[in-house]
Amino acid sequence: MLSVSYRIETQDVILAEHSAERIVEIGPSDTLGGMARRTLASKYEAYDAAQSLQRQILCYNKDAKEIYYDVEPVEEEAEKPAGSSPPSSSPPQAAVASPIAIAAPPPGAGPAAQVDDAPVKATDVVRAIIAQKLKKSFSEIPLSKAIKDLVNGKSTLQNEILGGESPHP
Repeated sequence: MLSVSYRIETQDVILAEHSAERIVEIGPSDTLGGMARRTLASKYEAYDAAQSLQRQILCYNKDAKEIYYDVEPVEEEAEKPAGSSPPSSSPPQAAVASPIAIAAPPPGAGPAAQVDDAPVKATDVVRAIIAQKLKKSFSEIPLSKAIKDLVNGKSTLQNEILGGESPHP
């Protein structure tokens, strides 16, 4: 069992140092989530308000709908035939911004194919981190090149990648 001070220190790292906005507890109950909510209420309420942080503390067993992203299909308006609306003598109204609709897949496209899970290779993780730091695509990071070659002599960037910490928050 973790001591109370260790749990509070861990919460301080997650809530203050990393400013986590969404915490999901994966377990049979919402024990740690409840502790995090109490810590937020007692220590971070004013801090969050000042920083405009809105945090979510979710539990896998209770909050599945909020955790999983699910897109609802957008219904398109039926197009009106030309000349079907009666002429109007009133001046035109100002255009009102409408939400952007996501194009639905064409009819008959069928469901997406099932993709089997595959273990993630350590080299892929390292390449992804390096690509993110260098602001390049994954495919632009060859395994045959050293980090020193990839950063083109920028020692600060090389140290940032190898040190694992960013000098800028």
